[in-house]
Amino acid sequence: MPPSPPDAPDFRSLFEASPNPYLVLTPGLHIVAVTDAYLRATQTRREAILGRHIFDVFPNNPQDPTANGVSNLRASLERVIKTGAPDAMAVQKYDIPRAGAVGDGFDVRYWSPLNSPVFGVDGKLSHIIHRVEDVTDFILLKNQGTEQDRQHQALQARAGEMEEEIFRRAQQIQEANQQLRTANEQLGELDRLKSEFFANVSHEFRTPLTLMLGPTEDLLAGRSGALPAEARRELERVHRNAGRLLKLVNALLDLSRLEAGPREERFVPSDLAALTADAASSFRSAMERTGLQLTVDCPPLSEPVYVAPDLWEQIVLNLVSNAFKFTLQGGVTLRLRERGRRVVLEVEDTGSGIPAQELPRLFERFHRVPGTASRTHEGTGIGLALVQEFARLHGGTVAVRSTEGQGTTFTVELPLGHAHLPPERIRTTARPRSAAREATTAYVQEALLWNVSKPKEQTLSNRAPAPAPAIRAQELMPRARILLVDDNRDMRDYIQRVLSTDYDVETVTDGEKGLESALARPPDLVLSDVMMPRLDGVGLLRALRAAPQTRELPILLLSAKAGEQATVQGLSSGADDYLVKPFSAGELLARIASNLKLARMRREMADERARAEGLTEALRARDDFLSVAAHELRTPLAAFQLHLELLERGLGRDAPTKALERLKQARAFIRRLALLVDVLMDVSQITSGRLKLSRTDVDLADLLVEVTRFAEEEARREGTRLTVSVNGPVTGPFDPSRISQVVHNLVANALKFGRGKPVEVTLQPDGEVVRLSVVDHGIGIKPEDRERIFERFERAVSTHHYGGLGLGLWVSRQVVEAHQGCIDVEDTPGGGTTFRVTLPLKDAEAPGPESATG
Repeated sequence: MPPSPPDAPDFRSLFEASPNPYLVLTPGLHIVAVTDAYLRATQTRREAILGRHIFDVFPNNPQDPTANGVSNLRASLERVIKTGAPDAMAVQKYDIPRAGAVGDGFDVRYWSPLNSPVFGVDGKLSHIIHRVEDVTDFILLKNQGTEQDRQHQALQARAGEMEEEIFRRAQQIQEANQQLRTANEQLGELDRLKSEFFANVSHEFRTPLTLMLGPTEDLLAGRSGALPAEARRELERVHRNAGRLLKLVNALLDLSRLEAGPREERFVPSDLAALTADAASSFRSAMERTGLQLTVDCPPLSEPVYVAPDLWEQIVLNLVSNAFKFTLQGGVTLRLRERGRRVVLEVEDTGSGIPAQELPRLFERFHRVPGTASRTHEGTGIGLALVQEFARLHGGTVAVRSTEGQGTTFTVELPLGHAHLPPERIRTTARPRSAAREATTAYVQEALLWNVSKPKEQTLSNRAPAPAPAIRAQELMPRARILLVDDNRDMRDYIQRVLSTDYDVETVTDGEKGLESALARPPDLVLSDVMMPRLDGVGLLRALRAAPQTRELPILLLSAKAGEQATVQGLSSGADDYLVKPFSAGELLARIASNLKLARMRREMADERARAEGLTEALRARDDFLSVAAHELRTPLAAFQLHLELLERGLGRDAPTKALERLKQARAFIRRLALLVDVLMDVSQITSGRLKLSRTDVDLADLLVEVTRFAEEEARREGTRLTVSVNGPVTGPFDPSRISQVVHNLVANALKFGRGKPVEVTLQPDGEVVRLSVVDHGIGIKPEDRERIFERFERAVSTHHYGGLGLGLWVSRQVVEAHQGCIDVEDTPGGGTTFRVTLPLKDAEAPGPESATG
């Protein structure tokens, strides 16, 4: 009879009897088990702490302001919960409540903690074991010396310093680790946000590209009617480049999603032989056109292979297109074989091979092998990087072997079955696939363009068609000549076709040739790319701005650099405009038209400025002439007037009356001629800024009576009643000769234009100013002429009937304003004109007696 099995051990009793201090916590940090050793070390009782939160039982010492035991322990426990890995803490100063009660104070304790996770059968965290070791005695050893070991006190003190230093260093390490963990968490969040951004970008990029490809495919398929041959070729070029752009966008986004984390691909059982042969055979026509032989050797496999079909197709397409790109003669062979529990894909070519030193870097992102003979130098350098990443997602590997000058073989191996794949990403039933795969189409269409002996592209004629007479409004105007500088042939052809309808376009291939052409024969506008060999667009711009004959040329820069900073740099370098590629034909034409118009306006303004400067110089010369002429006329007039006075005195009172009358008339004419000379002199002084005031204290009442006395004789002769009204003495700082000139001009005008009708002159002080009014009842002045009459040579009436130079009122206004006064004109009630002059009685704001005005 077999012996009865022994009784199962009491694991709780065994745990509680453990000689080491342990504490068992739930993920919520509540205490569920504790060893006796832990109770002894912490001076607590099991029934007092079970079921309670650990930090309710063991708080920080409130008497220690530097206590950080709770925060450090909490951080360690949270790391265990988050990472599922044990976490060893540095030595901690964590005081415990005395006798297990917070109110009785705290005992100083130092601990060495370790927190370890415990997982349940479901693989989730179920408990945390908190193990501690009391190292208080070790830390406080420096304070426990005795008389017997006094000789060791110095050594103990040094040991204490070292222990404290170790403790501080441990704290610093712990803080640094926490900072690193925080930084890693932030980087993880940034990585998540970047993944979301690229997911959104994928949609935003693919939507407009799909809307480009769909309509162009419909047009090429003839769904909207037959297309002209030239239009069809242009549309095919658009469709081809849009497909190429979509392929590039897909590759970049695939790479970005791989950086963000594992792809959420679904792996399905697939007929890998058929899938591989179908993808590879799509290159057959492209290879046959170039004389290459494509061999596809994919016999059926013993069982389906779990793959993500889209990713596997990209692996095959990348490897076959890469082989085609670097194989100029011979052929490409693709083989698929089953070896044990693995399936092996080989893509072998007879191409140029890869240098041995480049093989280790072949699968690096964006790396391209320099100097290798190929069908094209275009490419991003991410195709093989994607092949490697996609193979890894399938649990497989990729390798390469190559002999330079003989060829290259890429090998991809995948395990059979699905045990190596994440269970949640496996589908047992394959989904039907579309016959028209955009990925295959994009790869093949791009490969069709790779041809060493590429035929010349058919493009539209560069010659402008003859415009209809009714369409061109500027038919008779000369066509502007534009110099186009760009090293890209397609871009030159495109821009020339766009511009040649309206402009004469000259094209050159780099900045140096553009500079030579512009200096030899300056165009009306320069349109230049920024990035060019020999001399770039900015260098060309600076050279043209430095040359006198091209300094004012409008210059437009074209660049693929977008953004505000690039635009500001382009404009700040001296460009008149900056266009970012891609741009529309309408935008280009509008920018060119506006800049040509601005350039024409600038030239017209420069011509007008030159004409204005010429007129100003002519007026200055005329004023100088008037000044000299007036000065030269004054001398003979003064002598003439003196001789007349001597002649009159010599005849005496007994002279014939008729002779005396003639002498009097001659003196009046001489006086009038002298006044005209003075006016000419005033014009010269005012326009040249040489009019000066000689101020002195003047009684305007006396001055007004004296000036109007000479006018009384003319008033009697014309039958005009002249009334002068002065209300008391009015003294102020005035230039008496200039104020007399103003009064004389105003009174003379009133007598001239109001013949036979009363003229009233009034002088009235009003606070700090004095007001002079000259009122006539003559023909009056039209409202539209009131401001104009104060300009030089302006008159409100015909000179044929009234004579005059049109300078009197202009001179009067200049004199009054030089005195900081003002002069106005208004209608006299009942008909006529009233001039009002206001002059300040103080010269506090005056420029000074010798200051020039004008």
